[in-house]
Amino acid sequence: MAFKMRQIKIIFVILILNIFSGKVYSQNDKFTFIANEIDFKTTTLKNIKAVFRGKYSSWKNNQDVTIVLPSTKSENAGDVAKYLYETTVTGMQKFWLSQVFQGRSNPPVFLENDSEIIEYVRKNPGSIGIVKANTPNIPNNIKINITG
Repeated sequence: MAFKMRQIKIIFVILILNIFSGKVYSQNDKFTFIANEIDFKTTTLKNIKAVFRGKYSSWKNNQDVTIVLPSTKSENAGDVAKYLYETTVTGMQKFWLSQVFQGRSNPPVFLENDSEIIEYVRKNPGSIGIVKANTPNIPNNIKINITG
């Protein structure tokens, strides 16, 4: 029993050290953020969510911001809507319809799967997208690092 308690304490200490070490992550447990020729390669989750919620229409280099999201046909759409917008897929679509109608943002590009999102972002400067964390073949040069 004492051996198990010691193991639990060691695991707890390791977790605490990782949380407070300022370690940089390129993904969280569910998603990886990707982008092509934007203002940063490392940012906070708060800042990345602001980008995905239409806070910026252009980058500092005057390149238009192009948000790339999973379409309603994507298996990730519901999880992305909940994670980024704290709503359903329908709520996410209504959010963007409102943003575009009010002239606050350009409409996002909606694609059917992670491979299409990766390919679109890779080929289009100024674009930023979100894919499942375990998606294979994500080029390292388009990954965004998220700090804790």
